[in-house]
Amino acid sequence: MQQTLKKSISFTGVCLHSGINTNVKVHPAPADTGIKFKRIDLKTSSKENIIDATVNNIVKSQLCTTVQNKFGNKVSTIEHLMSALHGLGIDNALIDIDSDEVPILDGSSKIFVNLIDEAGIKHLKSSRKILKIIRPIILGDKNAFIKALPAQSFSIDYTISYDHSLLNHQKLTLDSFEESIYRDLISNSRTFGFKEDVDMLLEKGLIKGGSLENAILIDEAGVMNDEELRYPDEFVRHKILDFIGDIFLLGKKVEGHFEIYCGGHNLTQEFLKTLLSDHSNWKLINEGPSDIDQRLIKPHTEISAAI
Repeated sequence: MQQTLKKSISFTGVCLHSGINTNVKVHPAPADTGIKFKRIDLKTSSKENIIDATVNNIVKSQLCTTVQNKFGNKVSTIEHLMSALHGLGIDNALIDIDSDEVPILDGSSKIFVNLIDEAGIKHLKSSRKILKIIRPIILGDKNAFIKALPAQSFSIDYTISYDHSLLNHQKLTLDSFEESIYRDLISNSRTFGFKEDVDMLLEKGLIKGGSLENAILIDEAGVMNDEELRYPDEFVRHKILDFIGDIFLLGKKVEGHFEIYCGGHNLTQEFLKTLLSDHSNWKLINEGPSDIDQRLIKPHTEISAAI
């Protein structure tokens, strides 16, 4: 069945890119609401203030995921909060926010997870629909790609590759996706960046709120933070965290196996648009054993698309 929160949760913090302090309150919502943001700082009608967290509302942005409604109102850096909601199975929520960016907190989704656990999860009376991949799809090239294959569950095989002795080549495979796996293996991994890029990003008006408290900063010698890495492969774990947040813009849980090489927000967003652009790529099924007949789908010929 679909799920929401048992009660509202609140948090406040600095935003990674704008550098301002923002207040957020996540409320329970009825079945089939999906995830909606409400810009409570805007003096416009309630209809204009609502921004659905869906693929159709994605707008291009740097180093984050941003959604914008038809009235031009947007909210950015939503990926870590979306990841926590997806990871814990929250299908429906209304999120009040008093700026255009979600706070970065510690750079992971762990604080969001803890707040959701404290609030509790409520089971609703409506069944959950699953978006099932029914034929192979690949987007990208040899330098960066996402490949999706039909599968009986949601699984991820993620590889990153950097010209740096600390990161180098990291790979992590999640053969299944459950709340416990998300909590224990993914949610506590932080975002990261390179010292050599800091000045350039600041000149572009980005990372004004970035600090060693909310991101791993790497120089030629290694990690500059006082806190040690939470995992030896924290970097690839965080990339998976981001992917789990971004793919939730489909508005539903997904069945499929995803192989990702050197991915990122923009590549994932283009993949989601490509996936939905052709209905022969996917179908909706009800979650549960009664729908096993719908899952026995033969894959078709692989298709590809260039970025």
